[in-house]
Amino acid sequence: MATKNRFPLILQRIWLHWTLKTKLGFSFAALTFFISIIFSLIVGQWVRHQVEEDQTFLLQQINRELLNTFQQGMFERYRDIQNMTVLSEFRSVQRNDEDRRLLIDQLQTNYDNYAWIGFANNEGIVEVSSQRILEGANVATRPWFVEGLQSSFVGDVHEAKLLAQILPPPEDGEVLRFLDISAPVYDENEQLIGVLGAHLSWEWVKSIERTLTRTMGTDQQIHILIINREGEIILSSRQNRANNPTIDTQPFFEETAENGELITKKTDFNNSEYLVSYGVDQGYLDYPGLGWRVVVKQETAIAFKPAYNLQIQILLWGLILAGISSVIGWKIADKITSPLLQLSKQAKDISNGDRNTLIKSYPGVDAIAVLSTSLDELVHTLIEQETSLKQINQELERKVKHRTRELKQAKEVAEKANRAKSEFLSNMSHELRTPLNAIIGFAQLMEDDQSLSVENKENLKIIIRSGEHLLSLINDVLDLSKIEAGKITLNENSFNFQDVLASLKSMLQMKATEKNLRLNFDLNDNLPNLIIADEGKLRQVLLNLLSNSLKFTKHGGVTLHVELTHPHTLHFRVEDTGMGIAPDELGKLFSSFFQSKSGRQSQQGTGLGLVISQRFVHLMGGHIEVASNLNQGSIFDFTIKFKPVESSLKTIQAVEEKHQLLRLAPDQWVYRILVVDDNEINRKLLTKLLIPVGFQVRQAEDGIEAIARTQHWYPHLILMDIGMPNMNGYEATKIIKKWSHENNQKIIIIALTAHALMEEREEILASGCDDVISKPFAQDVLFEKLKHYLELEYVYETQEVNSSITLINKETFIQSENPKSILIAEDNRVNQKLLSNLIKRIGYDADIANNGAEVIEALEKKSYDLIFMDMEMPVLDGVETTRKIHQQWAGQKIPSIVAMTANDDDDSRGRCFDVGMSDYLTKPVNLKKLSQIIEKYCPSFTINS
Repeated sequence: MATKNRFPLILQRIWLHWTLKTKLGFSFAALTFFISIIFSLIVGQWVRHQVEEDQTFLLQQINRELLNTFQQGMFERYRDIQNMTVLSEFRSVQRNDEDRRLLIDQLQTNYDNYAWIGFANNEGIVEVSSQRILEGANVATRPWFVEGLQSSFVGDVHEAKLLAQILPPPEDGEVLRFLDISAPVYDENEQLIGVLGAHLSWEWVKSIERTLTRTMGTDQQIHILIINREGEIILSSRQNRANNPTIDTQPFFEETAENGELITKKTDFNNSEYLVSYGVDQGYLDYPGLGWRVVVKQETAIAFKPAYNLQIQILLWGLILAGISSVIGWKIADKITSPLLQLSKQAKDISNGDRNTLIKSYPGVDAIAVLSTSLDELVHTLIEQETSLKQINQELERKVKHRTRELKQAKEVAEKANRAKSEFLSNMSHELRTPLNAIIGFAQLMEDDQSLSVENKENLKIIIRSGEHLLSLINDVLDLSKIEAGKITLNENSFNFQDVLASLKSMLQMKATEKNLRLNFDLNDNLPNLIIADEGKLRQVLLNLLSNSLKFTKHGGVTLHVELTHPHTLHFRVEDTGMGIAPDELGKLFSSFFQSKSGRQSQQGTGLGLVISQRFVHLMGGHIEVASNLNQGSIFDFTIKFKPVESSLKTIQAVEEKHQLLRLAPDQWVYRILVVDDNEINRKLLTKLLIPVGFQVRQAEDGIEAIARTQHWYPHLILMDIGMPNMNGYEATKIIKKWSHENNQKIIIIALTAHALMEEREEILASGCDDVISKPFAQDVLFEKLKHYLELEYVYETQEVNSSITLINKETFIQSENPKSILIAEDNRVNQKLLSNLIKRIGYDADIANNGAEVIEALEKKSYDLIFMDMEMPVLDGVETTRKIHQQWAGQKIPSIVAMTANDDDDSRGRCFDVGMSDYLTKPVNLKKLSQIIEKYCPSFTINS
């Protein structure tokens, strides 16, 4: 590819180094030669066409001459035999053998190509023959006799049998061959008395071929073939017989002309192209014909040789003319370029600063004269403007330098701010996720401790919820860049609005109690229970505003007022008795990274909460306002739009507050559900959720398999993943929906997507999906959708009963007889203990390494199957450690390495996979995700339900 791209550059460089004389000379020559090539092609094509017509006509003439000569000769011989059968010497009752023999000998003498003529009686005994050959012989089985008893007969060429031992062989040494002609003989009473037959020597046909070949001349190299009805070549011209012993004769039987016309076409033989003319022996007058193909062919390379020679001659003359044109072009160019070069030299002297150079004036009105005059005027103008241009340039240079300094300073400030912002977001994410890992992780471990009291269990749930809310806050802060880019969209879903408010109050009540503040939730009686809105963004806005109010309030309290102002509009007011905000700060309050004076004094917060809240409120169709008096408190008012939830969808929500879903109610259809997902773990999860409830479930790993299973299994509902290889969910949905309509099948398709922001929700629904569920999904959301679309009824059991079977239904992990070795690489002691306990909970023991160097030492002493590798460690971090492992143990079995980091972004993931890590685990570590990782890379353990 590099050589291919370099070649045009070399030509361009050569062209630029040529003088105008060289360019014109070369152009004249190239143009002349190009015209010669075009002319030779046109003339050659025309000559080729004429030659093809002439040669085709010649081949047809030869073919027609050969065919006519053969047919007329055969007609004459055919009539000879028929005429002899009616002579009295053969028909008379008083037959005389000598008289008949005399007639036969005379016929053979008159036409010496008769090799043998004889008469055989009805029993096949030869009574008389030429030269008495075969008299007395029995020819009853010969074809000419058998056919001759019925009617006049002309037989195909064949090798001699009885006569081969009597008659001399041909001069060319070939096998003796005959053409048979016979006719029945009747006496005066019209009684059949025998058959008169004749063997016509094949040398007669060969002599015709040799005569035509001599007239054509050897330089034409025309080849004559005669082919019988079976496709066998029975005659081939001498000069080509050795070179073409066998050819494919099938093309001569594919097309047959009517009324004895000849067929002419081009055909390939033995990898060579030929002009071919052939005709069929269809008979002449009474002679019925043998159906032979008479073929005359000539190789196109020989036929078109005159055209080729003419083209070469034209090209040679073109080269000669190109040389002459080159010389002419050179002379013309020299005449043109001499004054131009002179002017160029004078212009160069002027450009070098010689303003005293005299411009030579050329007479006339051509371009050179105009150029010389213009150049002279240009010199005078140049001298006049040079002084003013210098002054202008000096002024411009001064301004450019000044502006350049300003732009450079502005650029440095902007880059510094962007770097500070990025570093702040990254560091905040890491620093918050690291302690969250311990908080959520150990809370999950303690959650199933049976010794905890009911109160402590509730407290533990508050810890987990608070940790999850904090994790959600971190994710929202990290999405600030997306908000500024306008890429954040609503993720609407149905949720219990009252539960959201209750959980917020439960979470914040402890903080209010610690500061001896009142936390009041003033909720209007007409507030809806279930709504459709962006739960996460609404929760985040309320949490930001309420947390800020509690943080900046020392006395009094914080009150949240919520009311329904319109059928689909909620109004929120957060009112506190805190420090308040100065009037000059109110206009900057919703700016990124801005903190009020009270915020700076508290040394808490990042200055992002209010700007995120404002953008979220705008996305939810509302607006936010603030009113504040310094040292008296602040009031934040905002509204959001929501959609009502259908009454049919409220039943399951109300029941789930007190009950646990167990199975389908009795006396219902057994519903078939098809799970389509390329991720095996996702398919297993959905299958384990659906089968115990009472559904029939089958799986498909891509769109193609989903279509096949749908057309054979007829599912009632399909859970369709959108992003899959081979065929994605969009295409599969369109095909399945079209098929279901054509076959009167009602199939519900619910899309599953991992895009939490749901940017493609409209596109998914447009493809034919009935609804969308975002991954990861809550079980109640899934079963709510199934209930709605399949019109189901469930059987529930109270929480007390369900709690008694928790230990039975909970998944337990049983280690195999050949346990896998796991290594934890983590410098944080709390995280070491947490991860070790979680792995023990699954059923494994794990070794600990405090940094990357200890990991290398551990691998030198022991073989591991799985390594959980922290990304940020002293001595040697996770990336460098993984790179060294792949270098040091290249070609050997390397353990699966799973990255652990608090930075959940594409860049961090890319760095991990680039150095050879197998997977990615984000802190805080979730027990379920950890179990899936171990199941994936240590498949020797089993999961029992």
